[in-house]
Amino acid sequence: MGITTEEQNTVQVIATTTSLMSICGSTAIIVTLLRRKKQSGLLRLSTTDRLVLVMSILDIVASCFFGLGELPYVAGGNDGGFCQFQGFMIQIFSLSTVFWNSCMAHNLYNWVVLKKDLASLSSNLKYYVAVSVGVPFCLAVGLIAGRKLGFASLWCWIEGNTGSLRFTCFYMFVVMAWIYNLFVFLRVSYAIRHRMKKGSISENSAIAIAQNAVRRKMTQYLLIFFVIWFFGLLNRTIQDLSGTTVFWALVLHVLFVPMQGFLNAVVYGGLFETKVFLDISEYIYKSPPIAFVSNRCCSKDSRCFKNGPLASLLQNAAPSFTRSFEGPQSRGAYNARAKKVSKSLFVSTYNLAEKPLGDLGDISRWIPAGYDLYAIGVQECMCLNELRDELWKYLGGHQAYRMFIAEIGSTNTALGFHGMIAVTIFARAADVDSGAFFMPESNATEIKKGADLIVTKAPNKGAVGLPFIYHDTSMAFFTGHFAANSKGRNRLKNRLDDSRDTLTKAVLTADDISFDAHLTHHFVFVFGDLNFRCGSSPENVLSLVSKACKLERDTYWGAAQGWTKKAYALLDVGKECKRIPKAAADAWASVLSLDELQMVMGHNEIFSNFDEPGGGLPQFPPSFRRKMGDEGACGDYVDVPQLLNAFTTNVSEKKANKDEKKAKDAPEEEPVGVDLAPRSTTVKESIEAKLKLGERIPSYTDRILFHALPDKKCDITPLAYELCDEMTGSDHRPVSGSFKFLVNDMIRRGGVAADTTEDDDAEMSESRTLYQSTDGTRGKNQGTKCTFRFHADKFQAVEGDFAEKAEEVVVVFPLPTEDPLVEERRVHALAKAIGGAGAGGRKVAFQAKRASGVEYVETAHLMNNERKVAWKKCQGVQGEGIKMISECRPELGVHALIKLNDKNGNCLGQGVVSFGDYMRKVTDGETCTFRPQIDMGMGGKKLGVMECSIDLVELWAMSSLTNSADNIV
Repeated sequence: MGITTEEQNTVQVIATTTSLMSICGSTAIIVTLLRRKKQSGLLRLSTTDRLVLVMSILDIVASCFFGLGELPYVAGGNDGGFCQFQGFMIQIFSLSTVFWNSCMAHNLYNWVVLKKDLASLSSNLKYYVAVSVGVPFCLAVGLIAGRKLGFASLWCWIEGNTGSLRFTCFYMFVVMAWIYNLFVFLRVSYAIRHRMKKGSISENSAIAIAQNAVRRKMTQYLLIFFVIWFFGLLNRTIQDLSGTTVFWALVLHVLFVPMQGFLNAVVYGGLFETKVFLDISEYIYKSPPIAFVSNRCCSKDSRCFKNGPLASLLQNAAPSFTRSFEGPQSRGAYNARAKKVSKSLFVSTYNLAEKPLGDLGDISRWIPAGYDLYAIGVQECMCLNELRDELWKYLGGHQAYRMFIAEIGSTNTALGFHGMIAVTIFARAADVDSGAFFMPESNATEIKKGADLIVTKAPNKGAVGLPFIYHDTSMAFFTGHFAANSKGRNRLKNRLDDSRDTLTKAVLTADDISFDAHLTHHFVFVFGDLNFRCGSSPENVLSLVSKACKLERDTYWGAAQGWTKKAYALLDVGKECKRIPKAAADAWASVLSLDELQMVMGHNEIFSNFDEPGGGLPQFPPSFRRKMGDEGACGDYVDVPQLLNAFTTNVSEKKANKDEKKAKDAPEEEPVGVDLAPRSTTVKESIEAKLKLGERIPSYTDRILFHALPDKKCDITPLAYELCDEMTGSDHRPVSGSFKFLVNDMIRRGGVAADTTEDDDAEMSESRTLYQSTDGTRGKNQGTKCTFRFHADKFQAVEGDFAEKAEEVVVVFPLPTEDPLVEERRVHALAKAIGGAGAGGRKVAFQAKRASGVEYVETAHLMNNERKVAWKKCQGVQGEGIKMISECRPELGVHALIKLNDKNGNCLGQGVVSFGDYMRKVTDGETCTFRPQIDMGMGGKKLGVMECSIDLVELWAMSSLTNSADNIV
C-alpha cells in the first residue's frame, strides 16, 4: 500500500472525525431549516431550502459510510458482504452529492438567468432526485455485478486495479460538475451585474451590498465544492498512475471528502463572513479571468452604463425612495387624475390565409393614419417582413414611428406550418425617444399550442405577446391563433385551453411571479383568430345577419348604399363609436346569441372581466369564412342568397355532388323481392354526412378583447369596432377596434428628468428602467416615492368553493410593472435565498400612527415584496393576517396581487386589489380601512369572490435611522 500501519490508523481516525463533523453539520442545517419553517408558519419549505435539505440528507448518509473507514474490510474481507455494501453505498451517495450540487446550480440558473418563478421550480425536484440518485445507483449496480468493488486504501469502494474505472464511473462526473458550476457562477454573476447596471446602482448602496453578498456566497460554494473533490481526485490519480499510496495525499483526501456536510454548515452558519474570508473571496472575484469574463459580458450590453451623475438617481435606494418624516402638510395631496391626457390606440387582427402581400388589398383602406399607438396582429402570414415594411412605410417610416415585434411559427408548409403568428407595435418616434414609451424585458412571450412534439408543442397554433409601458400605464398585447374545428369535430375545449394558457403561461414581466398576465398589467388586449364559432346552420346565421344589417342600414345610415365603408370610417382618429337604435342592437344580439365566445364568457369560463369594444358585442357581419376576391362581395349584406354565395358554407359540396350524381347514374336492377329502400337511404345518409362534415358556419372567429384593472377601467374608452370589407385577399376579413385612454404624460419611465444634460440623455436612452417624472427637479421627483404598510386579514370566500382547500395566502405588493425597485428586489431575494448578508435589504425605521392617533416606530426590510402566510392565520378575529411594507409610486398605480394555494402549492385562485380610489386619503396622512370584494380566478376563468379587511397607511422614514449603515442586516 505504501503506508505504515500507524499511518493507516491515523487516516482512519481522521476519517471518523471528519465524518462525525459532517454529520453534525448537516444535522444542524436540517434542524435550522425545520425550525425556520415552524417559526414562519409556512406549510412547506421554500424551493431553495428543500434543495439544501436534500443535500444535507445525502451528506449524512455518505458520511456514515465514510466514517466506517476500513472496518467493513477488516470484518469480512474484500469480498465480504459488509465491504461490498459499503462500497455500493459510497458510490451511490457520494456521487449523488456531486449530482445534487449541479442540480442546485441548475435551479439557480433557472431562477436568476432564465427568470423562472422560484416556487414553480419546485416541480423539478422530483426530476433532480431521479437523476441524482438514479444514475449513481445504476453505476453502482454495474460495479457490484462486475465485481469491481473492494478495499480502496481508505474504505471499500472501486478497487485500485481497475484501470481508469474510478475516473469514468466517478471523477469524470466531478469534473463535469466543476465546469457546469463555474459556468453557472459566471452567468449568474453577469445577470446580477446586468440588473445593477440597468438600475444604475451605486457600489455603496444597500443593493450593492446584497450583490456583494450573493457574489461572496457563490464564491464560497464554488471553492468548497472544488476543494472537497480536488484532493480526492489527486489521491486517486496518484494511486492509479503510480500504483502506490502517498500518505500526504491520502490525508488530504480523507480530511476533505467526508467533511462536505460540515463545510456546508460553516457557509450557512456565517463563518465565511469574517474579514479574512471576505478578503479572499473579493480577491478571487477580482482576479483577471473572472473579472475579464464578467466585465466583457457587460461591456457588450447596450443597457450597461457607468456610474456617474445618473447613478445618483437610484443611489441608496432605501432612504432616497422614502419620504422623510415632515408631516402631511409639506407633502402635497395625491391627485389620481392629475395631468391626465388622452391618447389614441388602434388594434387590428387579420388572418392572411397564407396569401402573398399583393393579393390582400390596399393597406390604406385597412389602417387609418394618425394614431399614437398601433397594435397589429396577423395569423397564417407568409409575407411577414414585407407586410411590416409596407405598414411602416405607410405610417411614415422610422422618422414617424418605431416598430416593436414578436412572432412564432414558420413559413415551412412542408412541416405542417401555415405561416407566422405575429404582433407588431408601432409607437410614435417622439414618445420612444423621450422615454414615454419603452419596451421592458419579458420572460416568456410565446405560447405554443400546435402539434405535440413530446418535449414541446409546435408553434403552428398558439399566441405571442408584447408588453410595454406608456407614460404611467403598463400594457400587454397578445395575438393568437387558437384551435380550429377539424373534420367535423368541434374543438371548443381546445380553444378554451388555448385561451387559459395564453393568460397563464405567458410571462410579460421581467420575472415570473406565477400570476396571470392580465392581472399584472393595467391594460391587456387579446386579439386574433380565436376560432370561436356560431352554433347554428349557415342559413340561419346569414339570415339573422341580413336582418341586423338591414335594420342598421335603414335606421342608422339612412338606407345609404355602401354603409359598411362608412362604418369602417368611424375608425378614423377622433371619431366616436356608433350608437345604433335599439331594434338594430337587438338584432345583432340575436346573431351573437349563437356565438361560442359570448356563451363561454357569459358563464365566466374564460376571459372573465374582459370586454369587447363597440358596446361589448360585434355589430358587424361574420369575418369568416369568406370566398376570396370579388366572389366574396356581399354588397350591403341584406340579400341572403348573395350572402350564401359569398361565404363558403361547405367545403365538401363538390364531393357530395359527385356522389349524388354517381348514385343517380347507377343502372336500376330488376326487383328480385329485395327492398331497395335501405340502399337508397344509405346513399342519402352518406351524402348528408359528407355535407355535414364539410359544413362551415359563418362565424366571428376574429375578435378583439381587452381587460383593465378595476380602478383603471375609467381610464380607457373603447370606440369603434368594425369589419374591414376592403381587404378581400383572404377567407378572413380584418377586424379592427379603436380606443382612447388616459395617461399622465409627465411620467416617462424610460426617459430622463428635465434637468439632465444632453450627454446624460444620450447615455440614459440606452437604459429604460428608471422611473422618473419630468415635472421638476430630482428632489421633487424623489418626493413622490412613498412607503406603504399593507395589512390584510379576515379573508372569507363569499362566492364559490375555491377556498375550501386553501392552506396558504400569497401576496405580491406592488406589481412588477409598478415597482420602481423591481430589478433590485431580485438581487436581495437571491441574497436571502442563499443566506447572504444584506438579505431583505436595508432595515429602515418608520414613523407611523395607529387608528387611535398614537404614534409609534416600526421597522421593515424594504426589499421584500412577496409574503406567504398560512391560510388559517388570515381568518377570524384572532388571525394575524398578512402584513407588508413596501415602496411604491402612487402615480404609477398601486395594486396588490393575492393568490390562494393548496397544501401542495397548487393555485386555487388569484386576484388583484386596487388601491387607486384610496390613495388620496392615504397620502393625506389617514389610515385607510376598507373591505374589497376580489374576483378570484385562474387563467381567465372566474372561480368565485373573496373578501378581506385591508388597512393601508403611509409610513415616513426616520432619517436618523435611515442613514445609518449599521442597519444593514
